[in-house]
Amino acid sequence: MKFSGSLSEVDQKNAWYELIGVPFDGHASEKGAKKGPKTIRRASRRLETFLWHRKLELSDLRYYDRGDVKLEQNHFVEGASIAEFDSARKKKKIFIGGDHSISYPLVKDLFEHGEVAKVIAIDAHADFRDSYKNTKFSNACVMRRIAELIGYENVIEIGIRSASAEEYALLKDKIRIYDAEMLSVKGVEGVVEEIGGGEEKTYLSIDIDVLDPSRAPGVENPEPCGMSLESVISLIQGIIERKNVVASDVVEVNPKLDTRNGITSINAARIIFELLACYGKRDTPGNRTFW
Repeated sequence: MKFSGSLSEVDQKNAWYELIGVPFDGHASEKGAKKGPKTIRRASRRLETFLWHRKLELSDLRYYDRGDVKLEQNHFVEGASIAEFDSARKKKKIFIGGDHSISYPLVKDLFEHGEVAKVIAIDAHADFRDSYKNTKFSNACVMRRIAELIGYENVIEIGIRSASAEEYALLKDKIRIYDAEMLSVKGVEGVVEEIGGGEEKTYLSIDIDVLDPSRAPGVENPEPCGMSLESVISLIQGIIERKNVVASDVVEVNPKLDTRNGITSINAARIIFELLACYGKRDTPGNRTFW
């Protein structure tokens, strides 16, 4: 099953954007996120591809769902997600997770090929531990590994409302953080304005647990007092409008922990709809066919 609105295999060469599933939860304590790509695809088919607030038929943007990365026994090989799909480097892409640890090997591959210089993470958790449960590549360590790779000064975290004391002591003076309190005080528009713009190639990682658990209960580590879906969408819009976002991911949907109606997967699919729409708007600013 492909993501709703995807081009057919015959027409994939005409795609402007690509979606790639990464069904991995090898670093999660509560397994189930590897089913995220499949469940999010299914949820996307419960939503209209006509975006009412934009008056846009999303499938007009020409995106192709390339399917899932092949993993052996839930083992993620660094770079495999890109190497499998050579054309992925030539087109903007959205990766569908999977636990948050997938972001590091994806960023690493893109960074080493000159395709990414900055990373922005929208997340409830800092994910800055040096090691967690005997591994340095846990979803609880992912942003620290990324910062070590691309430089602390090239990382921004937004929406944070949870970290250990050790994490906070390390990152408070090293990276730019716009935590949940700052979002409340400054508002989404204020934070986006403060982040500013730029043409440096940027990777945008969205951990679904940034949403309040009432909007996204199907996550491994729900954190109270989170963002609304509307606020996250506004944040994505503002970032992509100002930044050259070349790749993004949506991670940590765990269908096993979701409600019966699958609201977490539905909201993740809706975020992916918005990512595609924002890509399209930035790439065709003068095209009134869509806007």
